[in-house]
Amino acid sequence: MIGLILFSLDSCKKNNDAASISADTQAAQDNAYAEGTYSDAYNAVDVAARSNGGSLFKTGAPQLDMMSGASVTITFDSLSVTRKITIDFGTSTLCRDGRTRSGQIIATWNGWYRDSGTVITISFNNYTVNGDKVTGTKTVTNLGHNSSGNIHYSIVVKDASITTSTGTITWASTRDNEWFAGEKTWDWSDDVYHVTGSASGTTRNGQAYTITVIKPLVVALNCHWIEQGSFDISTSASTSSGVVDYGNGTCDDQATFTYNGKTYNFLLR
Repeated sequence: MIGLILFSLDSCKKNNDAASISADTQAAQDNAYAEGTYSDAYNAVDVAARSNGGSLFKTGAPQLDMMSGASVTITFDSLSVTRKITIDFGTSTLCRDGRTRSGQIIATWNGWYRDSGTVITISFNNYTVNGDKVTGTKTVTNLGHNSSGNIHYSIVVKDASITTSTGTITWASTRDNEWFAGEKTWDWSDDVYHVTGSASGTTRNGQAYTITVIKPLVVALNCHWIEQGSFDISTSASTSSGVVDYGNGTCDDQATFTYNGKTYNFLLR
């Protein structure tokens, strides 16, 4: 969900902080790319499970855009206590979302998304997206209800890397996703999550970065943008950290970036 921070700060680069702001921008973009790639894989598993009689997550209506194509094979083990699904894109599959995929997405889980103690693990076997090789694991653990009475989830990404033609992105993330609203309905469009935690890694340029949520990110599934919250971002090339703020809860593409006491408006994309 932190992946919605792709932005343009060209106007900011006219000042003396240009190099640091440029580094922060690159870190945000590479973090967003890693986040988005892993989210795509997570959504693909959900669709595949639903399409094969499994009821795993609670997301939008099943969409087979990622898995269209004659060379995609879905193998579903529904008999074992720990369920397993493998999505095999073969050596090359052009999917309806316009991306070419190869290799496998593999997922295991021991219960339903809503059940306390359920652990969902997603990994990859020679998986590529548009030629970029993806490695690592994502583990989603249902921690039950928190002190506010809301289900929350531990989201941990380890040993993640995306090898691109311009360099390798490494990525790790530890978050808590609180299901703040919509749990009691079957309609995904009323779901709202509050996200806290951090991410770190290296950009394709080799610069280390860290991202830490300051105020919980408010993510409503019926809105394309993060509606509220803020996070701190810093890189090995930065002289100080910057802060991205999504505003006061309005569903729009407006946000601000503050660096060295200067605040800039920018558009999310």
